[in-house]
Amino acid sequence: MGLWVLRSAATYPEVMRRELARLRSNATIQVINSGRVGDTIPNNIARFQRDVFAHTPDLVIWQLGTNDVAWGGRPDEGLKRSVLEGVRALKAGSSDVVLMDMQYAPQVLASGSYSTMEGIIIDAAKQERVGLFSRFALMRNSINAGVAQSDLVTFDGLHNTADGYDCIGRALARAISTSAR
Repeated sequence: MGLWVLRSAATYPEVMRRELARLRSNATIQVINSGRVGDTIPNNIARFQRDVFAHTPDLVIWQLGTNDVAWGGRPDEGLKRSVLEGVRALKAGSSDVVLMDMQYAPQVLASGSYSTMEGIIIDAAKQERVGLFSRFALMRNSINAGVAQSDLVTFDGLHNTADGYDCIGRALARAISTSAR
């Protein structure tokens, strides 16, 4: 993932990998970025076998929800069932799972349904006892603390800037490192 970011080294998965390697210098860290720009929850799940399970990961970070609301979708009970089924499938593959919610961005906020999607993600994490990394809260708190939104979100009002990805990647690595202790 990393629309508008010209170097893969600037995407949050790569920033996270470097930060985890720094924090856990004795560990072997490999990150496979199977994200697809514009993908939705049903499309993610349809790709699990090929793009996730084929790699036999120890940890899966499932970034979900943004495209499902940013392009006018309405989260409903069917989508909630899909999220739960997706999490259960990931867990059945013997991976630890962390759900990463939506970015705090103008297109997400304008959707009018971001809070419903946020609730679905939070409820799924609690119900299935998997990790939750709230990118939404991290970005919102950063902006409320005085970071300019344009420092975190690109001109399209949706995707992260290189600085936004850097912030997310480092924070996610720290959260993973802390929980792995």
